[in-house]
Amino acid sequence: MEHYLDSQFYENVNSPKWRDSLNASLGFCHEHAWLAVNQHLGDALGFAIIYRDIIHTTLNRLQSEAPSRRTRHWKSVLKRFPEQARNLVEKMLYALTPQKHCPACQHRDETTRHTLSVLVQALGTFEMVEALGASHGLCYPHLRSALQQVSEAAACEQLLAIHRARLKTLETELTEFIRKNDYRFKAEGLGQEGDAWLRAVGLIAGSRREKR
Repeated sequence: MEHYLDSQFYENVNSPKWRDSLNASLGFCHEHAWLAVNQHLGDALGFAIIYRDIIHTTLNRLQSEAPSRRTRHWKSVLKRFPEQARNLVEKMLYALTPQKHCPACQHRDETTRHTLSVLVQALGTFEMVEALGASHGLCYPHLRSALQQVSEAAACEQLLAIHRARLKTLETELTEFIRKNDYRFKAEGLGQEGDAWLRAVGLIAGSRREKR
């Protein structure tokens, strides 16, 4: 994602197509906007150009009529306002609601699908099975996505066998971590189970981005 954002800021800040995409999505999502800022993946001028466009687009939307495509949520919100205020509130909702997904999220999702497709296709090879078996395995979200791409029973069984073993090991480590947090056993000290709780969070929720 850093490479994608860095290259987009370097190559496409003045690209009408990319700017139109960012206008429709109201820029990047929270995660990717601050990733770009914190990792200096775009300079201040690039951010200024992009976000001035977005603010200009927002102001134009506030001047125009909102499209008549009220969602159930919008309708419930508008009901809370007096009749004379509803048009203004609807304009504001329209202006402040992204019309497309964050382009960085779309790129991440496409890259993830492609990577998992390659992984699934290689499950019949010794090298991939060995590598996956030696790793912590896929997190729940990526394992679900990988299973959706599996077309052969053998590959599915391979994935499940590897991850079942990983889950059993992690369950044992968590049990040991909990036991050693009992005052009666604290003197034993923690071993490799010391970060089991953190690995469990990453496994189920998806890995976090490490701070630098």
